[in-house]
Amino acid sequence: MRNELTYDELSERYRISQIEISELKKSIQKLEAQDVQKKDFNLSQIIFDEAVKKFVNLLPLVMFQADIEGDFLFLNQFAIKSFGYTQEDFKRGMNIRQVLDNEHDFERIREGIKTRLKTEELKAKPYTLKKKDGSLFYGLIYSTAHVGDDNDPTIFGIVINHTEYQNVYNELLKTQKELKELNAAKDKLFSIIAHDLKNPFNAISGFSELLLNDINEYSIEQIESYIRIILKSSSKGYDLLENLLEWTRSQTGNLAIRKANFGLSELIQESLEFNREKAIIKNIKLSANCNESLFVSADRNMINTVLRNLITNALKFTNNGGAIKISVIEFKVPEQEKHQVKISVKDTGIGIKKGVLDKLFKLDESYTTKGTDFEQGTGLGLILCKDFVEKSGGRIWAESEFGKGSTFYFTLPMQE
Repeated sequence: MRNELTYDELSERYRISQIEISELKKSIQKLEAQDVQKKDFNLSQIIFDEAVKKFVNLLPLVMFQADIEGDFLFLNQFAIKSFGYTQEDFKRGMNIRQVLDNEHDFERIREGIKTRLKTEELKAKPYTLKKKDGSLFYGLIYSTAHVGDDNDPTIFGIVINHTEYQNVYNELLKTQKELKELNAAKDKLFSIIAHDLKNPFNAISGFSELLLNDINEYSIEQIESYIRIILKSSSKGYDLLENLLEWTRSQTGNLAIRKANFGLSELIQESLEFNREKAIIKNIKLSANCNESLFVSADRNMINTVLRNLITNALKFTNNGGAIKISVIEFKVPEQEKHQVKISVKDTGIGIKKGVLDKLFKLDESYTTKGTDFEQGTGLGLILCKDFVEKSGGRIWAESEFGKGSTFYFTLPMQE
């Protein structure tokens, strides 16, 4: 067997090896070119990502990225500043729950994300958001989600401060409520004029005419009875008209509040004397327990109207032989340095059903019923009382047990 190669054979093998080396060089060059392109691509991507990040940080808009558990992966500078946090807070770790006022809102966001993963839509929902110092603002959160290479969904979102729009909406609601109250006031006014105010004057006119035309045909007892009806009707018409005028002035803003310091005991005695004759007719005992040294700061005329109405109501709904007592106590307002007085008007009358108590001070749900001597009412008096007490810086409420009597309370600030 021949082991040595001839010259021609060696030459052929050399030629083939040169071709293989050349091909190998081309492959190496090709691979090197691809690696350079990859490096260039990675460098371009890094530059692009940094440019986008810088641009996003400059935007005056809250932008965030979070994982499915709510941990922030990214917050732009405007977001961190808007929520009152610092870069150090973000580096230590922040969660979306920290900026939501309602802790259950994140579950709503997460449920929405599951839908967004299917549709890839950008949806907006309103939320109450919370800053680091605890202050709140309204925001619209536009969010969507994306599943990365690791199969974990990532939440992307922006927040638009919605406080101004929410304030406008709240103002609209407030205006709507005021218009509703004005309409109720208008309806109440027309009802009183058309019915309640007309009735006493019809009685006055009718019985006066009977007496004028046929006075000689009636006995002294009949004449006396008719005169009592005229007196009762005129008294009712006067009280109603006075309440109506004061309430109308109050509703139109033409009733000026003149606060002053005055003795409560003296005013209570005046109110009792005003109603003394009505109490005598029904044999009702009137009494008061008030320290003469108690002075309050309020509009005296308004509080006089409040007391007059409450005592009149108590007389109306108390049976013959009953009792009405006015009491006054001083108390300290919790968590404040201010002192107030609580005035109560308690009667032994027929009481008020539970379902009616909540309607007593509402204009659109006012409740009226006849007194123990079939006295008519309009419900306007208590609404006027509520208005005047609140204008004086107090509040009014009632407690009652049906069949056993009622107690009306109201508070007033002590003298300044």
